[in-house]
Amino acid sequence: MRRSTRLALAIFAALLVIVGAYTAYWFYVAGQIRDGIAAWAKSAKAEKIEASWQRIDVGGFPMAFRVELETAALRDNAVTPSPEVQIPSLSGIARPWDFADWQLMAPLGFAGTLAGSGDRAAVKLAARGAHGLVSIEPEGGWKLWLRVDDANLEAAGRVRINATDTWIAVPSTAPHTHTDRKIALAGSARQVELPVAISPLGSTIDELDVGLTVKGAIPDGKLADVAAAWRDAGGTIELDRLRLIWGGLGATATGTIALDQQLQPIGGFSGAIRGYDSILTALVEGGRMRATDAGLARIALAMLAKAGPDGKPEIRTAFTIQDGQMFLGPVKLGKAPHLAWN
Repeated sequence: MRRSTRLALAIFAALLVIVGAYTAYWFYVAGQIRDGIAAWAKSAKAEKIEASWQRIDVGGFPMAFRVELETAALRDNAVTPSPEVQIPSLSGIARPWDFADWQLMAPLGFAGTLAGSGDRAAVKLAARGAHGLVSIEPEGGWKLWLRVDDANLEAAGRVRINATDTWIAVPSTAPHTHTDRKIALAGSARQVELPVAISPLGSTIDELDVGLTVKGAIPDGKLADVAAAWRDAGGTIELDRLRLIWGGLGATATGTIALDQQLQPIGGFSGAIRGYDSILTALVEGGRMRATDAGLARIALAMLAKAGPDGKPEIRTAFTIQDGQMFLGPVKLGKAPHLAWN
């Protein structure tokens, strides 16, 4: 046999060994992934998280691992009523060399529900489609980015969101004190259509960007009891960023939110507001402020206004919520929205 032929046969045999070994590795890992997901669902019950699906498949050979779930559901029984998410079709894709990052796709969208109770309306969220990326940290924490298309949020009314990006970051360790982070959330929404138009702002919020950090441990139990225990332990929500563009109104803010003894929001924020006259007009037309009070407020706010970066007048002042009332600087805006827990 010629030397070149022997060399070719040796290379071919080596390739067969490599391909065979990789094939065995891939199918072994695929089985481990399937078993690992089932084991996670079983262990999550200890934390009162219920995960289920009708079918699970692992494919994608040879260059990826693709996990596909049909009719998946996730329910958090730690609080009452329990929030639940239902996903008709969910897939996650990872590369054989990177199991920390998983691409997520829910082409048929998803539906989330929180049942109503007493004077609190049920909350329903439905999305036409979603995709994103989840990154799992070695210490156990995780981060999620999710793009949601054509979402509808229903509570007291119906809000439609053309598109939104959401970021969630959960640390590897649970909070032990009120200063420890429980979860960080951020969202960026465009073209948010409200149930009714609010003159003179209109019915569509052009841009809304929010970033916040929830601090303090959140126990199990009924929603009102959970909120009260979190409050009593010193829990707060840090508003890291707020940016709003709505008709002629523009606002930015940072601050801190907490709950008072009636489980109603209290907080202090600092930032800048443009088009503040639109707020006063909306409050008057909505019957929440008298025209005479609005006139006095315009005078007071005009004295606080200064030219912003683009030359347009803006107010850099504080916004506070206290004793069920809202204040913009020294100006009383009216009653704060009431939170119904029961």
